[in-house]
This record gives sequence, C-alpha cells and structure tokens, in this order.
Amino acid sequence: MALVTGVLVLALTACSDPVPVAPSVSPTNTALPAPTGDGLLRIGTMFPMTGDLAASGAAQVAGAQVAAREIDSQGGVLGQPVQLIHRNSAGDEQAALASFADRAVDAVLWDAGSAVRPEVPASVAPAALLPLNGLVNGGTPLAASEEFAKRLLVADPGLTATAGGAEAYDGVIATALAAMVTGDDGAGSIETGWVTVREGPTVCTSWGECLLALSEGQQIEYQGLTGRQS
Repeated sequence: MALVTGVLVLALTACSDPVPVAPSVSPTNTALPAPTGDGLLRIGTMFPMTGDLAASGAAQVAGAQVAAREIDSQGGVLGQPVQLIHRNSAGDEQAALASFADRAVDAVLWDAGSAVRPEVPASVAPAALLPLNGLVNGGTPLAASEEFAKRLLVADPGLTATAGGAEAYDGVIATALAAMVTGDDGAGSIETGWVTVREGPTVCTSWGECLLALSEGQQIEYQGLTGRQS
C-alpha cells in the first residue's frame, strides 16, 4: 500500500473539530516517483467560461470549489489548503496554460465535456494532465443530483446548469487523495496516485470517508459522485 502521511479525520460528532491522526506507514507494491512537490497542492482547471458551454464551465468551477472547501474544512492536503487556479478553456488556451506554469501548478483538470487533443499534454507539462471526461459515465456529463445541486448553488447561486459539477468535484477530491496516498504533491506522484486511489478493495465516496479508511491502513477505491471507473 502506498505511503499515507499527514492524514486528518473528523471526529464522528457534529460539534467536533478535525483531529490530527498520527501518520501511518504501510508497505507498498507500487514504485513511487521521487518527490518533487513543495507541500502545497495547486490544481489548475481548464473549463469553458465563455461561449455556448459556459453554463457547464460554471458548474465545473462550482464543483471544484465545493470539493476544495470540503477538503480544507478537514485539514487540507498534507496540512495545507488546496489552491485552485481556474482558466477559460474557450479563451486563449496558450496563455492559460502558460499561466499554470507561472503559478507552479501541480495538476490540470481538463473539461469534462471535451476530449484532450494529442498536443495538450506537452503544453501542460510539467504539471500532470487529468482529463475529467474519463469520469463521465455514459459519454455525457449529467445533471447533478438534487442534493449535490444544492451544494453547487451555495458555491455559485447564479448557476443555470449543473452538468459537469460532479465530475469536477470528483476530480479535485481524487487529485487531493493522490497527493495524500503518495505523501507528495508533485506531478509524478499525483499521476501515480490518481490510479492508486481507485485500485483498493475499500470503497469510499467522500473526502472524510476516504481519509478515515486511509488512517486505518486501508487501500481505497474512490468512487465519489460519478461511481466506479473502468
């Protein structure tokens, strides 16, 4: 099992604050890349914020923000809050990708409604490129459930659609879990962890549930809002 460090879990009472749990070290069969992170997870997003797909982009921004707030309320990643850097995939793409490099972004989440073109990964490097269309079940992002739609509307009361919000939420949670299981926020570790967090026998669907499983030495299969991935 991959290394788990800095895990924080909520006490299971409504009025409790997050309680630190001693880091645990477990054997792993997965070779981890050398750590390259600086301890602060920065996630860039490329969602359409203008044009015909702007409503989907807004839902994805809201979903990412809901996830980041959930993570930060429970201790953050490796003890630090998650940073989100949103950029418009329907605008000047090259300028947006260049700004990610300037901000030392560790991973870039790509629009759930579009495929990644072959030349994009090289433009995103050295950050990890994580396409959200791989989380889409059935080929098209679906409207969020009623419960999750309410959470999206808290993040952005002006939303006119919710499709894509669940994929963005799961993308941020999975990226953060990848950093936790590898103990590093570097791009190589995130790419490795992005797969690892879906390989275990212990199913979890939220940040807190997954952290609890990791703190108990379990290997997790994060399914989140979008379900099991192939």
